Amino acid sequence: MKFIETESLPALAEAGGANLIASAEKTVAEQAETGPIAAFRGALGQAFMELAAKGARPPELYQMTMALPDLEQFRASLLDYDLAFREVLAGNFPEIYVTQDASLAGPRIALSANLDPPDPAAAVYERFTQTELDFQYSPRQQTKDPERYFVHWRVAGPAYQQRRAAEIWFGETPGQSIDLFLPEEAEDPPLHLFIHGGYWQALDKRNHAHMADALLKAGIAVGMVNYDLMPETDLTEILRQCRAAVAKAHGLAETYGYDASRLTVSGHSAGGHLAGAMVCTDWPAFQPGLPADLVKAAVPISGLFDLEPLSKTGMNRVFRFSAAYIADLSPVTMQPGPAVPVLLSVGGEESEEFHRQSAVFAAHLRRHGFSVDEVAMPGHNHFSIVEALTDPNAPLTAAIIRTIAAL
Repeated sequence: MKFIETESLPALAEAGGANLIASAEKTVAEQAETGPIAAFRGALGQAFMELAAKGARPPELYQMTMALPDLEQFRASLLDYDLAFREVLAGNFPEIYVTQDASLAGPRIALSANLDPPDPAAAVYERFTQTELDFQYSPRQQTKDPERYFVHWRVAGPAYQQRRAAEIWFGETPGQSIDLFLPEEAEDPPLHLFIHGGYWQALDKRNHAHMADALLKAGIAVGMVNYDLMPETDLTEILRQCRAAVAKAHGLAETYGYDASRLTVSGHSAGGHLAGAMVCTDWPAFQPGLPADLVKAAVPISGLFDLEPLSKTGMNRVFRFSAAYIADLSPVTMQPGPAVPVLLSVGGEESEEFHRQSAVFAAHLRRHGFSVDEVAMPGHNHFSIVEALTDPNAPLTAAIIRTIAAL
């Protein structure tokens, strides 16, 4: 999160021209049981809800001002504030001004958005209008009370993270690390790497740590992979980082006592894109000495494999997907490596486009000789499907365990 400290906050900005201006200001009194990060998240969410009621979307934000009771606490916890912002508004960072006001009990946040409503009848991708396409790729809009999942992940994930055996760094920037979890009393276990989602611009490995539990109890070592986030980095670099994470984990097998010859990957949503790209990687070209079949199986969950429609959404302000990006970084146009088992799964309650994404990737892999199993998860939405990894009896979790056991 980049911000400008100032002694006096500027007024809510107004854009010129024919565009409409929407603004909202919200103060949340800090509750002792919630703390400053939760109060910030609440104020930000409430302010944006008021903007959304006026027709604003996160990509249309262009200024934010906030007054906080304690700037020292803010500076010391900047990563937590950054992740909280991304959880609410993803990587749509406007220009941010911040000041201290010790008289406040909690944060006061003001947002400005520049409204330029799309033509409601114009198709922007296939038959979808802008509103329809944005809905197709907005899991929050498709899900009743999506916030309950994020609330749970903020508590369950960090609590489980305390069980990690090691934090493995594979790069110099803050996001490039893996939390390694080792099963009890398992000799030379296979290793499964999980890559989190968040549209490449939000969430963190610690939100998902508890999802390792079912695999650990099945005797499988688990690594939770982090990567640097948009907009500070781009997808080319994120993909390179995930490949570097896999290569690093492969090279440390002897150090930590897992079996490098049984390394598998999974990922959710944007992480599904990255997991799919792992089986479309020329590993010896990426790093000399790596085996071509380094990844023995992959499990992309609710993944994004065709980037073209995403370039037509409001999120492209952050993505910046050009035609060259789409051609080079869409797994449906990548050359797959050696054929390995791939499990694909999409929640039964997810949108038509999320189902199409997995279907076209399945067809692409099958054309190259891959064995693809599409695991049905009826009744699940975009968030509950990944939370189901905590349940060993869920069809997807059970299929992952069976696939790894067969290696």
